[in-house]
Amino acid sequence: MLDLYQYCLLMENYDNILFSRRLLFRNSGFWQSKQLMDSLLLFDKYQGLGNDFVLLDKSRSNSFNTPDSNTIRKLCDRHYGVGADGVLIFNLIEENRRVEMVYYNADGSRAETCFNGLRCIAKHAVRTGKIPQDQRFIIMSDAGEINSTVRSEHNLVEIELAGPDFSASKIGLTDSKMLIDENVPYSSKSYVGTALSIGNPHFVAWEEGQDLSELNEEILKHGAEVENSSHFKNGVNFELASIIDETSIYMAVWERGVGQTFACGSGATATVCAGVKTGRLSPDVDILVKMLGGVLTIRVQKELERVSLNGEASHVFSGEINSDDILPS
Repeated sequence: MLDLYQYCLLMENYDNILFSRRLLFRNSGFWQSKQLMDSLLLFDKYQGLGNDFVLLDKSRSNSFNTPDSNTIRKLCDRHYGVGADGVLIFNLIEENRRVEMVYYNADGSRAETCFNGLRCIAKHAVRTGKIPQDQRFIIMSDAGEINSTVRSEHNLVEIELAGPDFSASKIGLTDSKMLIDENVPYSSKSYVGTALSIGNPHFVAWEEGQDLSELNEEILKHGAEVENSSHFKNGVNFELASIIDETSIYMAVWERGVGQTFACGSGATATVCAGVKTGRLSPDVDILVKMLGGVLTIRVQKELERVSLNGEASHVFSGEINSDDILPS
């Protein structure tokens, strides 16, 4: 027979978990340990194609304090913390209509957006009953407002957003000239690529004939150099891609502030946009982007004004960590 605490764990309702823990502490003579209860940081672990996140739900508490960069680094540490590629801060703005996402990289830096993170935010909104399934709603982020729908069939999350921006100022290029299919020299190698912003900055290069493992080997060698090169004022996300056929490509990614990851939603979107811009890919066609973590489906309108992305996102587990153990002293 399940006790109250075990039942709440199965129901994944952390407001009830907190209540049940207090009952257990009180009944066990530990009610005086209120300090321990107040130091518990409740979190959810999500992943989208292996790109994993610690999610903190701001709407659970009226006294929520956003973790500082040191705490975020500790949370993301895979040996001493929870382990993640980044931290998502979720907040309910308007029930059934609007939520907010703030995203931090594993190094503690705040980023404009993260498309795999957006899908996880959408999944959390529906999983916790704040947004109905199959209903279109808005996610607010530092990159602007994005439409999202969590489909009941196949557990797919769809996001729709404005098209890319190729201007040097938006990307943060040190040169005022746009980079579209240009040869860009780095210290160890030159790449023919395109720089663009899809809410965050990307540099997309093409390596024809390479398979997925070859692309990932190369990005592991040169990713850090491209991310931190003098061509980009604020760093850049770096994608290497090769075309399989008219409707599918391979892609490897090096994420700014994180490093090599299994997948990147904004990187996949930027790569397809760059492919359409340079004539390598066709508009108004579903393009399958195959990465280490799985496959995303991207569609770009002919004039590059709108983009849609479809892919899975899933809740992995919920937990708690004593904030005194991870907060800086």
